[in-house]
Amino acid sequence: MPKIIAPTFYFIGNHPVLDFTNTQIAVNGKPVDLLGNFTDVLEWLVIAGFLSKDTANDYGRQWGNGIEAEMVLTAARALRSGLLAMVEPKNEGRDLTVHLEQINSLLRERVITTELVRKENGFAVEREVRIKKPTDLLSPVAEAAIDFFSHCDLRLVKKCENPDCVLHFYDNSRNATRRWCSQKTCGNRMKVAAFLERRKNQQINSIEP
Repeated sequence: MPKIIAPTFYFIGNHPVLDFTNTQIAVNGKPVDLLGNFTDVLEWLVIAGFLSKDTANDYGRQWGNGIEAEMVLTAARALRSGLLAMVEPKNEGRDLTVHLEQINSLLRERVITTELVRKENGFAVEREVRIKKPTDLLSPVAEAAIDFFSHCDLRLVKKCENPDCVLHFYDNSRNATRRWCSQKTCGNRMKVAAFLERRKNQQINSIEP
């Protein structure tokens, strides 16, 4: 029996907001949630660069076995659903107030410390979000959402053209011609499928009287 490899996170969206919405995927036509637990949320935040590994481990030990873990997981999934609703073209013109509130509520009470620190070649500013409550862990995603929706052209948000894929990406390619979440995966699959379909049609045409 072939080894089953568990799906991993996909960072193909060209923006953290779309990488976050892409934590819900489809495998063999069935939905798969990559945010299965609190640890998954922490892992995504680390890979995305929003948390250090040591900090994530600290919060994992502090909240991983309590009600706080479920609170963060529920909030993360709700935020993801709201962000996805905001980027989907079918929702253009609809009332998105509830989704905007999801974003703003995560930022409303956050505490940010800013320090001037000495670096090897001069000085730099370091900003840190102080985690006062568990859902503050999601505030960097909410901040990324503010950047995304205020600066990006939603017309360039595309869904992979593989009908079996649900991933989205921001098309910043030249002339906005990107079609696939990944050329190596969906792109190759669809090209092979198109080739086989063309060959099938050629064979049919060749035997017709």
